[in-house]
Amino acid sequence: MNNTKSYLKIIQDLSEEIGIPKEDIKSLVDVALSSVDIKKINYEDLKQEILTFLVINMFSLICKL
Repeated sequence: MNNTKSYLKIIQDLSEEIGIPKEDIKSLVDVALSSVDIKKINYEDLKQEILTFLVINMFSLICKL
């Protein structure tokens, strides 16, 4: 799969899995990709890392309540 299709797929998948609007997920993915070489990125690993990051942060917010 080429990078553009993978990029769009990761945004779609994360949006559906988490229930966050695509615009917000796109911003998060863009930030994550800003510091890596896009040619060497594994999009499935990136998706899993972003999902883990979000879950940890949501859990942290819940614990603070």
